[in-house]
Amino acid sequence: MSPPKQRPRFLTLLLLLLLSFTATADHEVVFYLEDEPIYTSKSAQSPGFLMEVVGEMNKVMKLKVSANFLPWNRAQYLAIKTPNAVIFPLSRTEEREPNYTWICKVFDVPVMFITKEGRPPINDFHTAREMRGIGVIIGTPQEEMLKAQDVPYIALTGKQLYEALADDQVKAIYTAKPEAILGWKQGEYSQNLQYGQPLQTLPLWIAASKNSPNVKVQDWNDALDQLKASGGFDSLRKKYFGDDPKLFSTVHGSDASSPPSN
Repeated sequence: MSPPKQRPRFLTLLLLLLLSFTATADHEVVFYLEDEPIYTSKSAQSPGFLMEVVGEMNKVMKLKVSANFLPWNRAQYLAIKTPNAVIFPLSRTEEREPNYTWICKVFDVPVMFITKEGRPPINDFHTAREMRGIGVIIGTPQEEMLKAQDVPYIALTGKQLYEALADDQVKAIYTAKPEAILGWKQGEYSQNLQYGQPLQTLPLWIAASKNSPNVKVQDWNDALDQLKASGGFDSLRKKYFGDDPKLFSTVHGSDASSPPSN
C-alpha cells in the first residue's frame, strides 16, 4: 500500500525548519501520527514533545521524511501496512508486539483516573465501575484496560478528552498524568485537576512497520542516546512537562495492573 499524498497544509516552513524534515516524493520514511497537543501536533508553535525529540534525532540521521496526521486507529493500521512507516508514541503491549518493529523506548508514563477538584477521587477500578461518564482516548491500551476491568467509558480523541472534562461532558478521564497536566495547561482551563493512584504503567515507544529496510534501529537508538547525553532530551521534557521528579512515578510490583509489555 502506498502512503497517502502529503497534504500541503502540514508543510509549513517553520515546522519543517524546526524538525529538519524533508517531505518529498522520494522520502525514505513516512510518519503516521495523530494530531494531538501533547506528543505530535501539526502546530508550528507547539509541535509536541515527541515531534521535537524526533526532529532533533533526525538532525543526526538526516532522513527524508513525510509526515501524515490521521485519526489514531487509521494511523496505526497504515503504520503496520506501509513499508518504511514509523509511528509514535506507541505503547508496547502484548497485543501489539508482533505487529511492529520496536525501534526505541522513550519513557514510561503512569496512568490513572483524573477528575476536577471538588469531585471524589477515583483510586481503583471498583469505584470507577459504579460511575458513568469516564472518558478515554480511543484506540489506546487505556481503553483496553477499561474494557478488561468492565468500566463503562466514552471513547474520545486526544483533542476532545480535556475539553470534555472541562465542560462536564465526562466526570473523569483515564489517561497518563504528564499528558493530562500539559493538555489541561494548553487548554487554559481554570479549575485544578485531581489525580488518583497510578493503576497502569505504559512504556511509550517509537515503532515501525515490520517491512522497513530504511529504518536502521541502531541509528535511531544512537541518535536518541546522543540527544540524551547532550542534555537536549531533558530540556525538551522540562519544556513540555516541567521538572517534577514524581511526575513519571509508575506502578511497581504486585500493584501494577497494566497489560503485559516488554
